[in-house]
Amino acid sequence: MSRGTRLVAWTSTAEYVAVGELLYSESPQDRHRGVLAVKAWRARARVPAAVDATATLVELQLSDSTQPVSQQRLTLSMALIRFVNSILDLEQRTTVAQSMAVLARRIGMPAWFVELRHACTHEQVPSLRVLRAAHAHALVWLDEHYWRRQTRALPEDTRDRVRAAVAEYVRARDTVKAAATKRNASEFDAAKAALVALTGVLHSDAVGAHVVRVLLEPGVLVPTDKRMRAKFPECTMPSQLARQSTSLLRLLADVWGESVLYDELLSAICSALVPQSSEGGFEPATLGPSHAATLVAWVRWILDKHYQPAGSDTPSNVSVDDLLETCLRNPGYYSRAVLKAVSDVDPALGRDLRPFVDYMGKALAALAAADARPVRSTVDAEEMRKEEELMQT
Repeated sequence: MSRGTRLVAWTSTAEYVAVGELLYSESPQDRHRGVLAVKAWRARARVPAAVDATATLVELQLSDSTQPVSQQRLTLSMALIRFVNSILDLEQRTTVAQSMAVLARRIGMPAWFVELRHACTHEQVPSLRVLRAAHAHALVWLDEHYWRRQTRALPEDTRDRVRAAVAEYVRARDTVKAAATKRNASEFDAAKAALVALTGVLHSDAVGAHVVRVLLEPGVLVPTDKRMRAKFPECTMPSQLARQSTSLLRLLADVWGESVLYDELLSAICSALVPQSSEGGFEPATLGPSHAATLVAWVRWILDKHYQPAGSDTPSNVSVDDLLETCLRNPGYYSRAVLKAVSDVDPALGRDLRPFVDYMGKALAALAAADARPVRSTVDAEEMRKEEELMQT
């Protein structure tokens, strides 16, 4: 399955929205139905952490309170710990682990959630009243930071609207660059504002599902003019392409954060470059050379700007773990180029990768030689006789 394909448990957008509404309904019966729906989803596929946490918290709200107070406190505290851990673990994207307080601040989670989680884990379990209040606040936070944003990100034309907004931004940017008139500058400001307004209401899941897919289409990060693209084997980023694209990437990074944007961009580039095979064999390239070389150049650019090797004092904004796993599991010409880019940015890691890179090079050379070897279309009489003798033995 392609890394860009996402398996979801719900059968349609309408079902997803309806279950979210059930979970936040004022009717206990409706909320119970919402919990049962999420349980059915869990049996089908992995559900997002926010969906899982919402259903768990709602189920506890609906549960019978005849249990001993100590048991209720333990159950509620475990649910709160799981809520905080599952949400913040998604933000742990660097090779050096960041504190939960830093991760919570990044996504707008109140600091007292982390403090309460610490108390439940390492100190005395809070009172039942405090835990119930925390659960209520957690549901409100999930509604505001996940469900409402996600619902707005779900219209079927989301990618078309993102594509149109990005195209208008690129057009206005190029126009003001060609002629920096007051009118052109005003149109560029309007295009930037429109793009921020659209992407700002999208949940971070939409970054990978829609936004970065648009960025990798010809005309944005990959120029339509092939003369402006990178070339193999160097895959050097053209300076003009980097200059004209930096402002757009910076604008989008301001909306979601550098970690989210560049991790999703690396994932999408890897998905485009490396066809994934269940057999682990050498897969044929599906992109044109100049298109692929430009994507490899972007991998190198992202890592050079936002990646820090293991052991560095500076935390890394992106992780290469998934990138490496995909390339090593799916050897090919482009995956080898990605591994070489990683090796150039992180020489220590490159030393560990060198045997794999060398093996891929030799295997690809052997395949190329085999493809170039002439194949005879006829068999002479002597070879036919030998084959018959072999069959009779």
